[in-house]
Amino acid sequence: MRIGNTLYRFITCWVALCLSGALVVWLGGCTPDEPIEIPQEQGKEQGKDNDKDDEELPVTPPDEGLKPSDIEDYEKIYKPQEFAGMDWLSKDSQWSFTRSRQSEHFIVFWEKGFGNDPNAYSVRESMRVDIDDLLRKLESFYTVNIEELKFAEVGKNVSNLDKYKMQVYLFYQEDWMAYGAGYDDVIGAIWVNPGTCKPVGSTIAHEIGHSFQYQVYADLLAAGKTPNDFSRGFRYGFGGNGGNVFWEQTAQWQSFQSYPSEIFGTHNFTVYTENCHRHVCHEWQRYASYFIHYYWTGKHGVDIISRLWREAKAPEDPVDAYMRLTGIDTEQLNDEMYEAATRFVTWDIDELRTRGVSYIGKQKCQLFPLEDGTYQVAYSHCPGTTGYNVIPLNVPEAGTMVSIAFQGLTPGYRLAPDDPGIASEEGQTVAVSTYNNSDVSRAGWRYGYVAFLSDGTREYGAMNAEPAGEVKFVVPEGCDKLWFVVVGAPTSYRSHPWDEKELNDEQWPYKVTFSGTDLLGSFTIDPDAEPKDVAFEYHVTCNAANGGYELGTIDLRANDDIRKLAQAFVMQPAVLSGNTLTIANGQTAKPAEGKIAFGLKQANGTYSFTYSANVGFYCTAEGNVGSWANNDPVWIEYDKDAFVFKYGHKPGSSVAGRKYTIKPTLVYTKNGKQYYATFTFNLQF
Repeated sequence: MRIGNTLYRFITCWVALCLSGALVVWLGGCTPDEPIEIPQEQGKEQGKDNDKDDEELPVTPPDEGLKPSDIEDYEKIYKPQEFAGMDWLSKDSQWSFTRSRQSEHFIVFWEKGFGNDPNAYSVRESMRVDIDDLLRKLESFYTVNIEELKFAEVGKNVSNLDKYKMQVYLFYQEDWMAYGAGYDDVIGAIWVNPGTCKPVGSTIAHEIGHSFQYQVYADLLAAGKTPNDFSRGFRYGFGGNGGNVFWEQTAQWQSFQSYPSEIFGTHNFTVYTENCHRHVCHEWQRYASYFIHYYWTGKHGVDIISRLWREAKAPEDPVDAYMRLTGIDTEQLNDEMYEAATRFVTWDIDELRTRGVSYIGKQKCQLFPLEDGTYQVAYSHCPGTTGYNVIPLNVPEAGTMVSIAFQGLTPGYRLAPDDPGIASEEGQTVAVSTYNNSDVSRAGWRYGYVAFLSDGTREYGAMNAEPAGEVKFVVPEGCDKLWFVVVGAPTSYRSHPWDEKELNDEQWPYKVTFSGTDLLGSFTIDPDAEPKDVAFEYHVTCNAANGGYELGTIDLRANDDIRKLAQAFVMQPAVLSGNTLTIANGQTAKPAEGKIAFGLKQANGTYSFTYSANVGFYCTAEGNVGSWANNDPVWIEYDKDAFVFKYGHKPGSSVAGRKYTIKPTLVYTKNGKQYYATFTFNLQF
């Protein structure tokens, strides 16, 4: 089997890896069911230039009877088996030395459409690429992966990097292309289009990371340290499936060595906060679950990650390999995963502490109240093996003794009555009434407190591991934030398969009872009260000249309006969230019995429930439903889980001096009657 210019799906790649040694493995933004792509990485910031290489790099001369002796470092350019019949000395070939440029460790080939120089003014601007800048950045990524991360050992005749230069293939196309791996288990390579190099940033650093991952196995082969059976270098899937998310997790971490602002600064962090309860190697957070790398390197040194790549043996996943390399058992692993989770609450790790200061406690968790005063974890946030919950608590006065009674529940236990039990199975939404079934004999947890003090210090409560127990904690002086952390910690570890199925994910459910505190934002509500209408009004000043779309937020928890809303609808915030229908652009969610619909009250008093923004509405100047395409001036969105409104405008459409009034409304239906929570936003530009 040979993989050439056809992009095989990720799962096919892993099957192919087991069948042939002469391969190009394409890796990037991969899923088992879709072509490989990394759209979320487009347009990242430009990296720092390597100032010592400011001189223009040599260009291979035009084809005039070109000979190998005319080519710089000809013997260092490996020719892949795929191109065995292609004359690289001819300008008529797709890839030719006449359209190439080299640095110390890389060669870049470009297609004919670019002409002799992809950065020439004759090249259309959208297709123009500064090859010298690309090579300088590639060299800086090479230095990071070799000298800092130790993904290859050069200068000792054990790496093919001593013999060959890594390869870059620049395609003349506008369609997104950014893939990294290598050729023939010999040398790393990447395949890109101009859009991924304008500017050169974390996308290229990520793909070069894949090339160094690929190089691990190639170098083990070159040094005679492994048979060619794809049992090393994570050239195999784990968990009973062909996928291997560690390629993506690690490539993210590799790229962030050069672009650390992106650790927290991209959409991937939001993905992490929504999925950290899942297995650390869960496919739904494969681009986002890179924080474990920082915990492991902080504990064992930065080269622990490259050691995992070199020393893991099939069928080990990264956690299996980590346990073997560090000499710990499952109980010790669970202790470490708890320590990691408690530190992730406030990013209390050297490499993350300063950068994470604005992202403290952002992990999402949902619990549902029961009639007996306890809370039960939602199906949507039930911790899996190595996954964790961060439960924010009301902070009582210093010196207060708070107590939480923890009760582990058996896998397959029934969900809380208010829990909608929504799961995803290969892209299809299904409703469940119980947690997923797992081996009851393996059930286990770790849990305890984390306090963040006003002076920036942390205080950690004792770790607990009993299936049921009462945990006490004295609130320290200056306590600003308080959390209870729960980790899924079964007595034996099992790898997680990449299968896009949620119903077979391991889940370790529990419930908790609070004394001396409560869920952050929770308060006493009379369960016998009748729902009623409620109104809120906000006056905000906006700048029509602002070039951004988002202009501000209203946080119902921060301003305590959540209390007024919850008491009006007679349900705790967790129930409010769970009962609110999904809000998604282009969809309609009309009022339904027992549910809360998010609508827009229009100028004529009618309500629209068809969304025209991501999680809300674009609005006309009159306050009716509008659209981005019609250049309507303002918009409103609502995060039903965080209880946060976002408001903004379409730059160029809002008018200075104009006031826009919009009225998003929550409509609760009980026993056939509708109750309205009307939020009036007066946006003064």
